[in-house]
Amino acid sequence: MNDKGLLAEVSPLGRLVLLILISFSGVFFVIILGMLLAVPFFGPEAIKAFLGGGGTQVEGNLNFARYLQILSHLGLFIIPSIVFAWIVGKNPWRYLGTYQSPLLQNIILVVLLMLAALPLVNFLMNLNENMALPEFLHRMEAWMRLKEDRAMAATRLFLEVSGWQALLFNLFMIAVIPAIGEEFVFRGIIQKELGRWSGNVHLAVWLSAALFSAMHLQFFGFFPRLALGVILGYQLALTRNIWVPVFAHFFNNAAAVVIYYLKHNGYITLEIEQVGLGAGAVFYALASLAAIILLLILLKPNNKKSISG
Repeated sequence: MNDKGLLAEVSPLGRLVLLILISFSGVFFVIILGMLLAVPFFGPEAIKAFLGGGGTQVEGNLNFARYLQILSHLGLFIIPSIVFAWIVGKNPWRYLGTYQSPLLQNIILVVLLMLAALPLVNFLMNLNENMALPEFLHRMEAWMRLKEDRAMAATRLFLEVSGWQALLFNLFMIAVIPAIGEEFVFRGIIQKELGRWSGNVHLAVWLSAALFSAMHLQFFGFFPRLALGVILGYQLALTRNIWVPVFAHFFNNAAAVVIYYLKHNGYITLEIEQVGLGAGAVFYALASLAAIILLLILLKPNNKKSISG
């Protein structure tokens, strides 16, 4: 069976350029089409206010911001990844590696892995947030901090909800859609193509993780996201199954959404971003790193077509 697509012979770097073009085209057309479809539901004034810079701060625009968030992920990640995989590999599901279900053992291990990574991620986040650029770049630093503060404020507006229906929608918007789209692009495509180009799986994992973190455009969260990207990359490299990092990504985001919901509504007082910090933070971070390495070693390559023990 010939699974070679139209541009199967293009070099890995050429393929990555193609992916960028498809992604920019995809998000442009999806957003434009989405805007046209949104007019009957949100009204032209709400859309004008949002595009005019009001963003999620404009009263009545929060639902539209949620709608735009989903459109952005569909246009930038999910649709382009499928189109790219079809052009390059003809059979997009085989190229992306979605035709096999993950081993149950690996699913359990990555849940433990993401939990074990929390002290290290928080430690890196604390270091990253306290970094300061040289004095001559103070204006750039002020701009970057302002952008991150605005992004955090928008995220809080999304997360501060009551009711299980709103919680389920947030899980779909913040956990399901990003986990599928970002893993298809960064692990399923970019890591794979960088591996073909360099012949070095470790270089491919780290470079794709760096691009994954940089894509979020949040300098003061770069290193913890880099660590998460590396963990997700090695999950794919060791299991050879894209659904493993997809599930891990989903679990990481979903846990944050649920815990924020429970805290916001007064059910718990857990400060998840403080886990592993304080006295002994370095020790907890090192212990977290050791646990991550051990759990990664225990992952098994996936050669089966259904979930099994």
